Amino acid sequence: MDEIRVGTAVSTAPGVSTGNLRTGDMPDGAPIAIPVAILRGEADGPTLWLHGCVHGDELCGTYIIHETLRTVNPADLKGTIVALPMLNVTASQKIQRMSPFELFGNGDLNRNFPGDPDGLTTQQMAYHIYQPLRQYADYLIDFHTALTVDVRWALYANAAGETGRKAAGVARAWGYKSTLPAPLDILGGSALMTAAKDGIPSFIVEAGGTGAAFDRDTVEDGAERLRNVMRHLGMLKGEVTDYGPQYDFSNFAWINSTRGGLFENYVKCGDRLEVGTKLGRYFDAFGDVVEEPESPHAGIVLAINNGPVMPTGVVLVHIGLDPRDV
Repeated sequence: MDEIRVGTAVSTAPGVSTGNLRTGDMPDGAPIAIPVAILRGEADGPTLWLHGCVHGDELCGTYIIHETLRTVNPADLKGTIVALPMLNVTASQKIQRMSPFELFGNGDLNRNFPGDPDGLTTQQMAYHIYQPLRQYADYLIDFHTALTVDVRWALYANAAGETGRKAAGVARAWGYKSTLPAPLDILGGSALMTAAKDGIPSFIVEAGGTGAAFDRDTVEDGAERLRNVMRHLGMLKGEVTDYGPQYDFSNFAWINSTRGGLFENYVKCGDRLEVGTKLGRYFDAFGDVVEEPESPHAGIVLAINNGPVMPTGVVLVHIGLDPRDV
C-alpha cells in the first residue's frame, strides 16, 4: 500500500493511524495543530476525505465523524477514510464561527481555500489543509450546521462531467430530501468548490445547529447515512439504502433580518413557503408585536433563526429556491 501522510498521521498498512496537522502558529509561537485520523481497509479502494468544524461552532459533523470512526472496522473497509473532525480548532475552543486570531475581517475558513502559505491566519490554515486534501482525496464530504436542531439539507458541487456525476451519486446515497446541485459560481473559496474545480467530487452536509443545537438521533442518523455513502462507493459491503425522492433546488437565498427585537418563528425546517408567507413576529421590550416579516421568495425552509434575541442583519431564514422532485 502507498503511504498516506497527513501531518504526523502516517498510514502504510490496514488499521488506524492518528496524529496532528500543523495549520499555523498561535500568537505565542506554539503550533496550531488539528487532529487527523486515517482509517485504512484491508483492500485498496477510494480515499474518502471527511472534515468538520470548518466553522468552529458547527460541532454536529464532528460527532458524526467520531461515530463513524467508532463503527467502521478496518477489516470490513475497502479503501481509506481520512478524517479531520475539528478543522478550525482555535475557533472551536472558543465555540465561535471564526478563529479568534483572525483580526482583519478575513476569518471565514470556508471562503479561503486553497489558501496562502504566507497569508493571514485563516489563509494559512486553508493552505495546510488543502495540500493533503488535493493530494489524497477521491471524494470530499464537508460537514456543516445551521441554526436549529431540525436542520437537514445538503448540497454538492454540480461540476461538469464525471466529477459532478459522482458528487450527485454521493448526494443520492446520503439521501436528505432537500438537496442543492450547487453551481460552481457560488460559495467561492469554499473547500467544496475548490476541490470540485480540481476534479474531486464534493458534497456538503448541513445537519443540526450551532453549538449544542443537535441531538443524538441526528448524529447516529448521519453516521448511518455516511456508511450508506461508503456502500455506494464500494467501500463497505451491503445493499445501498434508497432514502426516497429528493427536492433539488435551483439555488438558495439567505434573508437577513432588517430590524432587531425578540423574535418568535412561525415556520420550521422543511416547510414550503410562498411569496408573502409570514415567517414569524418581532416583539419590542414591552411585549408589543412590532412586525411580522414575510418571505420574499417561494421555496423550502432550509434554516430559520430560532431567536429569541434577533440582532439587525443576522440570517433570519435560509430558503431553497424552485424545489422540484427528482
